[in-house]
Amino acid sequence: MTGNNSLAAKVSLLLGIGYVAIGIIGFVITGFSNFTQNTNDAIIGFQVNPAHNLVHMAIGAFLLLMSQFSAPVSEGALMGVGLFYIVAFVIGFVDTSPIQVGDKVDSLTIISMKGSGDLENFNHLFNGVIALAAGLVSSAATAAQAKRSGIPA
Repeated sequence: MTGNNSLAAKVSLLLGIGYVAIGIIGFVITGFSNFTQNTNDAIIGFQVNPAHNLVHMAIGAFLLLMSQFSAPVSEGALMGVGLFYIVAFVIGFVDTSPIQVGDKVDSLTIISMKGSGDLENFNHLFNGVIALAAGLVSSAATAAQAKRSGIPA
C-alpha cells in the first residue's frame, strides 16, 4: 500500500470519514432493532435504519481503505462508489416493485427510502455525482501527469 496525494484519495478520505461517522451516528439513533424496517428514525431529515447505517459504514470503510492505495486504485474505487449511488438514485426514483409492509406499500424499506420524492434519494444522486466527477477529474489529472513524465498510457 502506498498513500497518494491525488484528488481521488483526498475525496475518498473525506467521504469515507463522513460515511463512517454517519453510520455510527445512525446506529446511536436507531440501535440494532428493526434492522430493515422503515421507522421514524432520522438524521437531520434523512430516514435511516440499521441496514442503511451498515451500508454507510461499509462504503465509508471501503473508501478509507482505497484512499491509501495508488491514485488509479483510489480513482476506480471513487468512480465505483459514485456509480453505486447513482444506481441507488435510479432504483429509488423508479420504485416500481412495491412490497406490502404492514398497511402500506413500500419497495425500498431495506434501504429506508420512501421513493422518488425522498430526500435521501436526492442525497444519493448528489453524492454519486460528486464521487464520480472527482474520480474522473482525478483520473484525467493522473493520466496527464503520467504523459508529462513520459510514461506511456
